[in-house]
Amino acid sequence: MTAEDIQLLQDLMFKSAPGNLSSTLDSWRGELTSAYASACEERQGEIAQLLCENAIDLRSVLADWNLKKNVRVDCGDEQKLTDDELSAEAAENYALLAQWGRDDLVTTAKQAAAEIESSNLARLARMALQGETNTFWGNDYAAHLRETMRRGASLVTTNPQLVNIAREEDPEYWTAVRDRLRQENPNMDALELAYKMTIEVVVANCKLIRPIWELTDERIGYVSLQLNPKNSDDADSMIEQANYVWPQLEEALGGIPNTVFKVPGTKAGLTAAAELTSRRMGVNITVNYSLPQQIAFGAVIEKNSTAPVSFRTQMDGRLDDPVGEELQEAGVSDWEEVKTWCTTAIRQREYRLLCMDPLRGGMGLKKTCMLPASGRGPWNILRSIHREPEVSCFITIFPNRQEEFDSGPRELNPDGMWTPVPPDVMEKLYKSKLFRMGYEPDGMTVDQFDSYLPCVQTLQGFSEQFDDFVAWVAE
Repeated sequence: MTAEDIQLLQDLMFKSAPGNLSSTLDSWRGELTSAYASACEERQGEIAQLLCENAIDLRSVLADWNLKKNVRVDCGDEQKLTDDELSAEAAENYALLAQWGRDDLVTTAKQAAAEIESSNLARLARMALQGETNTFWGNDYAAHLRETMRRGASLVTTNPQLVNIAREEDPEYWTAVRDRLRQENPNMDALELAYKMTIEVVVANCKLIRPIWELTDERIGYVSLQLNPKNSDDADSMIEQANYVWPQLEEALGGIPNTVFKVPGTKAGLTAAAELTSRRMGVNITVNYSLPQQIAFGAVIEKNSTAPVSFRTQMDGRLDDPVGEELQEAGVSDWEEVKTWCTTAIRQREYRLLCMDPLRGGMGLKKTCMLPASGRGPWNILRSIHREPEVSCFITIFPNRQEEFDSGPRELNPDGMWTPVPPDVMEKLYKSKLFRMGYEPDGMTVDQFDSYLPCVQTLQGFSEQFDDFVAWVAE
């Protein structure tokens, strides 16, 4: 589909007045019927595909933001649609496709709708929209955003490293993007082109998810953007890069970007986070694993930020894994199971200490949301779900983990975050120095952030991926 086709489909879902949707779609179907009658075979296929895509959209979580009643979007008394009414509109599309002899697309659309209906992630998103939880989820990947939005994704991570992974998955598409940018910018060096390519992907994702950002008064619908991870110890460079990118995003989007900058949980990152958020640029604290980091960054953002929202990522698996290695070395026989509770324990303490209102014993920080990421299994998702009132939780999930989570029925407990950590598990976790440093509020000083093993390992991996991406751009 072309960018114009995608924009049309998005507008039908997010810009249509619910009470007028039926007449809007009737008119659109009439236009498509006229166009189909006089089109060549190739164009007929494109028109039929549009109708198929809209049928899927109508049965997806895309419809829940604007067309259905929910507690997250204040739309006044405007009439909202029921599932039956939306199904009836999809059925009109099916009938027209069948009339055109495209039963294959009817089957495709119905199959996709059934998969969304059975998706645990779609159910999680709908629970949040109905106020049953205060937990949302996002796509931890640079591509396939629209498909994940159909299952309820309302956040996305896009950075050079993820673009690098995406281009390895689909080299034909990304090589064409790279070659076009080279042709358009013949005097740019490889590093500048890498930034340019990342910005282009960010803008495309911003446009896709921006309607959610607009409907929720800038509270939900963000793209996280990280530039050069090799500057994690240089606050001035991080600030300079953000100031370089921000106006480009403003121009491309025609207004305030629905973007947050990924800032590492390093000592220099504290300075960068304070400065950027004071300029109304939201941040997402990445390379972040520990309660001492959460406390330091939460406090500095709370003090300085004028941005609508920022995030404190906790990279679950990137701490759980080395903690597991320490437990194995310490002779803990069931270390593989015990390590899965590592970040669960930290998250529970994090919410109680940082997020709860003072009357409930917490610091009452409101300007940063929890963001579990880098999960290693369904437990990381299930034990992050909460319905606490103070601060939302956003879980970003890599595609293979999305597929795993949706592979079969799961019970989604609205209080999953509070699943008790077994006492014997806590006793075993304390055998890990990395866990103690991450779990105790005073487990390390700010000066120790940069040398914390998960931080060192992650930044090294990010830097290698970044170098690989820049080298590919230079090929």
